Amino acid sequence: MKYTISPDMISIEPNEQLRKKTVGSFLDDYCISASRQNDMIAKKRILLGGEPAASPEEVIGANVLGILFEKGEPDWVPADKPCTVVYEDPFVYAVHKEAGVIIHGEEDDAQCLNAMAARYQLDHGIHAPVRPLHRLDRDTSGLVLYCKIPFFQPWFDRQMKEKNITRYYLAISMGRCEAGRKFTVRKKLARDRHRSGAYRVSPNGKDAATHFECLDSRGGYVLFGCTLETGRTHQIRVHLADAGYPIVNDILYGRPSKHFTGMGLWAQSITFRNPVSNKKHRIRDFDNPMYTYFESGGNKR
Repeated sequence: MKYTISPDMISIEPNEQLRKKTVGSFLDDYCISASRQNDMIAKKRILLGGEPAASPEEVIGANVLGILFEKGEPDWVPADKPCTVVYEDPFVYAVHKEAGVIIHGEEDDAQCLNAMAARYQLDHGIHAPVRPLHRLDRDTSGLVLYCKIPFFQPWFDRQMKEKNITRYYLAISMGRCEAGRKFTVRKKLARDRHRSGAYRVSPNGKDAATHFECLDSRGGYVLFGCTLETGRTHQIRVHLADAGYPIVNDILYGRPSKHFTGMGLWAQSITFRNPVSNKKHRIRDFDNPMYTYFESGGNKR
């Protein structure tokens, strides 16, 4: 669907499918609850042909559909410096998280990624709460996606839950593996009662599945591409260690390596769709110095 968007509203030109829908069924598609739908109607935040919609049962027809956004403000203590944004459109922005940075801190934590995101939003006039759409472990670097418009957040949350937003990771592990080899680890994960903050493979745990592909192997190290089928805490780290490929410098499950700085795991790309046009986007992040080991043929720069 064609649309125009501003900080205050979005106007959507209905296609043939949208013309047959009611206002309520359109809002259902974006996971807007019945009570919130009625509230939006009452506050005249839904427009048809420039006029406030009368009820959720009103058919859209040939009318341009307008949605007036409710303004908010970042709800996190802002950091001194903003996050590093590698992609932005009217709906989302993607941030490069450094290893060692947590996403959610305490309410007054001005060092976490949310605080840096709050600073970015204040500096760029993004009038919305700070809302990451997923998480990364403290020691995992790479991409984190944030929602800019609260109206669309339930839709993005559903996309994440239904795995329509996909994340691709790169991992550097100890060992040897034939380039091109693919395998899947399907082993349940549970908390490790003997190690604080750690997880382990357990038949009594939660279902977990990770798909791996060996991209390169040299000098006793393996570069894996990793795709999550489920999203358990520490899933990639535990599954690779269990498969005999411990991630370098992973203090819980791996082994130290003098050739690399930091843990060898980062979120390299995110694929998602525009919530209105359905256009697919893939964001990549190669901003990781560990990757140069394989780029340079095994010689650390």
